[in-house]
Amino acid sequence: MDFDQNNEITEAMFFDIIMENSQDTIYFKDKDSRFIANSMTHVQQFGFTDPAEMIGKSDFDFFPEEFAKAARQDELEIMRTGKPILGKIESVFSNGEKQWFLVCKYPIVDKRTGETIGIWGISRDITEMKRIQEELDKTVSMLADANERLQRASDIDGLSDLFNQKCFLNNLSKEMEYYEEKQADDPYLTFSVILLDIDGFKLINDRYGHPMGDRVIRFVADLLRENTRDEDECYRYGGDEFAVILRNTDIATAYIMAERLRKRIETSQLCCNDELIRCTVSIGVGNYEGETTLEELLEKVDNKLYVSKKHGKNQVNF
Repeated sequence: MDFDQNNEITEAMFFDIIMENSQDTIYFKDKDSRFIANSMTHVQQFGFTDPAEMIGKSDFDFFPEEFAKAARQDELEIMRTGKPILGKIESVFSNGEKQWFLVCKYPIVDKRTGETIGIWGISRDITEMKRIQEELDKTVSMLADANERLQRASDIDGLSDLFNQKCFLNNLSKEMEYYEEKQADDPYLTFSVILLDIDGFKLINDRYGHPMGDRVIRFVADLLRENTRDEDECYRYGGDEFAVILRNTDIATAYIMAERLRKRIETSQLCCNDELIRCTVSIGVGNYEGETTLEELLEKVDNKLYVSKKHGKNQVNF
């Protein structure tokens, strides 16, 4: 390090120290965005050994045109407004690889005239940090997807591929809480629940075997999915019993939907060893009327289902 005659570090020395030793790239540009001074790190970034080799050049000499144009627009805006750009992240392809930089750019103002005569900037290569962040983001995304799959697996019945009983009870409880709040503003707003049971399911198992019984479960589950709305949710409640939550649906509309569903199942057939099997279901329908407990609402709908089965099956009671 050189000292002046009084053994003091001068401002020029400060500038030289920074430009020669900073690990960040530092550069100064004139009004035309051409380099007038560059730090050694900046010089070496482009394969030069002498800062003089970059004097008079611009970003268009080193970067893709699109990147250079964007940088020029930023610098024109800085010179027009006198406001710096701080903490901007820029990316550019160099030698076939993407590089990332954290950039700050400032106006150069002539103290005598107040005129902006150029810009100066500092940029830091954050490529490695960005790569680590991207890998971390990928890992987080993969973990989130895995967690979602695990959560879904815990909510899905393996045989029917419908939501299971645990999920039904949880969601039904949430619906009751939601509509309890909504009915304070609109007492006519409600939702309905369908419980349905396959008629004579034990006889199907006894006559055709449990594999056929499993096919019937999947058969009814598919018909439920195909014949309900996107906003409705279908569940395998247990054994040969199913449930459907009908959002924003009053009892009259729920009955129509349940009856349509009953007829669709009745008119659909399965084939087993060249024998056609016709399934029917008994259905109970009820709507939320301010019940205070889950058990109270389910008991109401289950009683309707019981009446359907007791009075001949293959019918809807509400």
